[in-house]
Amino acid sequence: MIVAVLNRKGGAGKTSLTKDLGFAFADGGLRVLQVGLDPQSSLEVLAGLGFDTPPDRTVSRLLMPEEFGDAGPLERVVHETEWGTSLVPASKALATAERALGEAGRGGSAQRLRRGLQRLSTAERFDVVLVDCPPGMTPLTMNALIAAESVLVPTQLDFLSVAGLAVLTETVEEVREYDNPKLGYLGIVGTQVDERTRHAREIRAQLEQLFGADAGGALCRTTIRHSTKVRDAHAAGLAVGQLEPAHPVSGDYRELAQELAERAALDARLGVAT
Repeated sequence: MIVAVLNRKGGAGKTSLTKDLGFAFADGGLRVLQVGLDPQSSLEVLAGLGFDTPPDRTVSRLLMPEEFGDAGPLERVVHETEWGTSLVPASKALATAERALGEAGRGGSAQRLRRGLQRLSTAERFDVVLVDCPPGMTPLTMNALIAAESVLVPTQLDFLSVAGLAVLTETVEEVREYDNPKLGYLGIVGTQVDERTRHAREIRAQLEQLFGADAGGALCRTTIRHSTKVRDAHAAGLAVGQLEPAHPVSGDYRELAQELAERAALDARLGVAT
């Protein structure tokens, strides 16, 4: 299962969700690959790789194989993280690849990630592939949507974030209609949530009307609460479930992993500890 973790708006928690959900899946026994597709390389910084991984060992090689010639085994793009997943990282060189993908005459520019993952045999090697997408609708984002089977949308529970979901859903529908008929929603999940505030509760109710069980069911019942422990885990280069396994926010990620595994029919393989 290939999942594009996506929101057009920055600061929605895409990278945190990719890292910590990836750990929760892996901790439950699933084989997880994370793919960095954001030139900001935040996930890669958290993994200790920084911005300067040699391009032939990054996602750029999957996107632009013609630029690398005989760079050795393709397996060299796969790294291991401290939180128990595999990672094909981004680097600062990804910005160059992004510009090249936007050039006229670049063949199959929107299919590059899909074909690159096929060359890595990800369907046979991994149960879940989580693609950390950049904000906005870029050639990289389009590659993720065409490669993916489903979309996972993190969103803060505030007015502007919810307003932006309308544009995002239109984009997903267009890709489904014209480019990737199999694309669906794995879920829409509230992140950095403070349920004590009336505004958050009101926005949650609005999301229930728009995306709840009576409106397609994309909205996840699990939300990820706001916690400084997530930042502490970032600083330690770990998943929050490793740093503070008994903390409620770690429990949120375990519950979300279980919920999403059930939706994707992976729950029989997921032994998430409670």
